[in-house]
Amino acid sequence: MTDSNSLSISIRAAVTSPEQTGPIYRRIAQSIAKMITASELPVNQVLPTERDLAEALNVGRVTVRNAYKELISSGFVEQRQGSGTFVAERPGRITQPLWRLSSFSEDMRSRGRVPGSRVLQKVMAYPSPEEAFGLGIGLDTRILRLHRLRSADGKPLAIERAAVPATYIDEFQLVDDSLYRSLELRGFRPVHALQRLSSVPADAASAVWLEIEAGSPALQIIRTSRLADGRAVEYTHSLYRGDAYDFVAELKNGAPF
Repeated sequence: MTDSNSLSISIRAAVTSPEQTGPIYRRIAQSIAKMITASELPVNQVLPTERDLAEALNVGRVTVRNAYKELISSGFVEQRQGSGTFVAERPGRITQPLWRLSSFSEDMRSRGRVPGSRVLQKVMAYPSPEEAFGLGIGLDTRILRLHRLRSADGKPLAIERAAVPATYIDEFQLVDDSLYRSLELRGFRPVHALQRLSSVPADAASAVWLEIEAGSPALQIIRTSRLADGRAVEYTHSLYRGDAYDFVAELKNGAPF
């Protein structure tokens, strides 16, 4: 086991790496997740206290607390009453918070996993009635239709069928593994979304790609993502393996009606 001071130094070096981007709390979480994935931190390794790590990184305790919360929600660490925060058994399932709008690639990298993407279809076309309705466009408006098999650490997890108006991403050949990054580079990063989740049996064709039995439980997610001005920029119909993905939401007591 690594002592707290040495571990804080290792985390500080990882956080300040040029490869790390984004908010500081997420960089801390990503750095620790990668160390766990690389087996640099064994199961039951105790992490530095919020105060110790905050002092080592010269950040506020709230920043470290948010990083630990993200690691807990991802299943990388666990808190033990009166003992501290420890590296947990590596989960076989992936836990995805419902309150954060991010791409599949971003989600996997934040967990220290290696995202993968296999393009099943990429074509400029006219939308189907479902796609047109989801995007709020006419049937004569061209779209990019992008179907991909998404994986983490080589394991197939989901099939994503995305539709994006050509107005926002006309050079479709330049789309890389992250659709959101491609949109962001063009100034069209979605800022909010509405998605609906439902349990469905996996159809035969999807089951082959996901390496599961036809009829196995799967999670269907239909999402419409929008720009700050309300325009729909993405309509995605996804199918996730039911045995590999959990979606979680934090609920708070609201004001009475």
